Amino acid sequence: MGRRVVAWLCGAAVFSAVAVLAALGLLPSLDDADKLASVISAAVGLAALAVAVQSLRLERRNGGGGPPDDDPARRLLRALGELTEAVREQWQAEAATRGIGDNDRLLALRWSARAASVLSGPPDVRVLDGSEQVVAAYRAAGARRLVIVGDAGSGKSALAVLLTRGLAERRTDAEPAPVYLSLASWNPEVQGLRAWLARRLAEDYPFLRSPARFGTDMPARLVQRRGALLVVLDGLDEIPAAARVRALREIERADLADLVLTCRRDEYEEALRSGGVTVAGAAQATIEPLTVGDLDLDFFTHGYAPLQAQRWIPVLDRIQRRPQGRLARTLRTPLMVSLARDVYQHPDRDPAELIRPNAFPTEESIERHLAHALIPALFRPPADDERRGPWDGRDAERWLRYLAVALPPDQLEIRWWELSRLARTSDRVLSATFSALAIGPAIGLGFQLLWGPWAGLAIGGVFALVMAWAAARTLPPPSALYFGRLRKLWAPLMGGLEVGAVAVIVCSIREGPEFGVPAGLFLGVPVGFVYVWAAPDATVRTVTPRGLLYQDIWVALVFGIIYGVTTGGVVGFAVDPLYGAAFGLFCGLSGAFFYGPVWLLAFRVDNVGVIAWVHYTFARLALAPRRRLPWRTLAFLEEAHRRGALRQVGAVYEFRHQVVRDALAARPHG
Repeated sequence: MGRRVVAWLCGAAVFSAVAVLAALGLLPSLDDADKLASVISAAVGLAALAVAVQSLRLERRNGGGGPPDDDPARRLLRALGELTEAVREQWQAEAATRGIGDNDRLLALRWSARAASVLSGPPDVRVLDGSEQVVAAYRAAGARRLVIVGDAGSGKSALAVLLTRGLAERRTDAEPAPVYLSLASWNPEVQGLRAWLARRLAEDYPFLRSPARFGTDMPARLVQRRGALLVVLDGLDEIPAAARVRALREIERADLADLVLTCRRDEYEEALRSGGVTVAGAAQATIEPLTVGDLDLDFFTHGYAPLQAQRWIPVLDRIQRRPQGRLARTLRTPLMVSLARDVYQHPDRDPAELIRPNAFPTEESIERHLAHALIPALFRPPADDERRGPWDGRDAERWLRYLAVALPPDQLEIRWWELSRLARTSDRVLSATFSALAIGPAIGLGFQLLWGPWAGLAIGGVFALVMAWAAARTLPPPSALYFGRLRKLWAPLMGGLEVGAVAVIVCSIREGPEFGVPAGLFLGVPVGFVYVWAAPDATVRTVTPRGLLYQDIWVALVFGIIYGVTTGGVVGFAVDPLYGAAFGLFCGLSGAFFYGPVWLLAFRVDNVGVIAWVHYTFARLALAPRRRLPWRTLAFLEEAHRRGALRQVGAVYEFRHQVVRDALAARPHG
């Protein structure tokens, strides 16, 4: 078989070369009909050349026709291994940012677990002061499914993160791969759990979508394969109350073998009573409140200056002497303890105000005080540097307060590509105007070459109106494509030759072979090359907000340059350099910043309109002058995450806790 493919390859190459020479008029005694026939022959030869090269590559990869080197079982095993590595790196970094894990900021929590089959007797109480202990407690629960419940701020998310990280660090090939997902983005009324899990895997770990490495639909296959994943679903209580019963039913319908679910205790019990459905076969672990003995000086003063640390001594002494007092009862949860630690780290703040007589008459007043003081404390400059930095505390509080108020109450996630929803009228106007001004001239100049200026004006106007209407209605997500290093040149090169063959035929029929062959190759080969080069990111890593933004910009630049240079070059050579420059400019803008019919056909993009980066830019143009958000919005969100005001899950940010968001939203505007 190998010799036949090589012979076919050589024959196609020779046939294509002769046909191209004939089409260009470099062979004597050919009339126009013969040249046109040569053009078609050249196109067929290029296509045959591409097929021959692909066949040869497949035969070599498969060892001369033997069984494939990468069977489905191996691909699945490799996908699970690389997913585990990405999850481990992701949650090691996020745990360090949140201050949980292998450092001195983690409180020793306790949970009391009871297996599903145990109806009586004492629960298994365990102390959890690190990922190793959390994993051991999970494995000792006696079930592959576990529900973790606790009060608000009791540390459920922290334990879910530590469990995911610990399982990823210790996983063997025989065990399921752990995956942490926040339920805040799931609407069980719209999408089933398995479909949502597959979509989130594809979004957060895009390397799983690489067909060359894992075949088709690897995220969906991982979800469908029983026992492949251990899914950690955090925050059933973050789903609206009316949908929680439906969520529990969808969880049961999904029939996941390995599952960890977290929820506030009252909300979980209410959902069980209302729906009459349980998580079958699941053990249940209840996070116990902190005790006075858990509140030691080392935790509160981690990272403090020595003199500032001494200020906590009388406060902790009061707590020890009054274990049932308001302050002691307030600091029963890790959330409130961590807020108190962060609020009083700066030398200008004295924790002694917490024990001043009549300062805080109720536990709720202490909680509100700590939540309100958090953002100014996190963005306060160091004591030795009182200069106004790029993220002043007053500005940061105003920006975060705007997000807390402006985002829909049921939307807990902050996505940079959806910030234009906060200025939707301005975004609609800008998107429609930009679309009409870029796409209308590109279409009009093109049809003017074919049928004259009036036809170009009319058709360009129609397309401008259609695209303006579409751009004002849609908010496409960031591009799922990626231009990585070209380790293998053959695939995009063959794609370019195939598109070039089509372009050669079209251009030759219109202008003749002398112009059609070089113009078709110049126009078609680069476009086909980048369309085949573009693929889901195969780098083994989790997605990040800035990574998505850079990816969207990079894809726009590549396609914009390719469309602009090729169309402008061909038209400039055939018609007029100035006309070609204008045509190339508008084609480049259209190819860079818009999803159009070509993208729909090539990549199945559901939304036709302006790309996510442009919507993000329009949102900043609308909101930054009104001081609603900074111009460097994403940089600010990254800084808020680094300082502890936000947390990150994949490509989105969330407020540190709903308590913090509520406090920001309730605070009067300043």
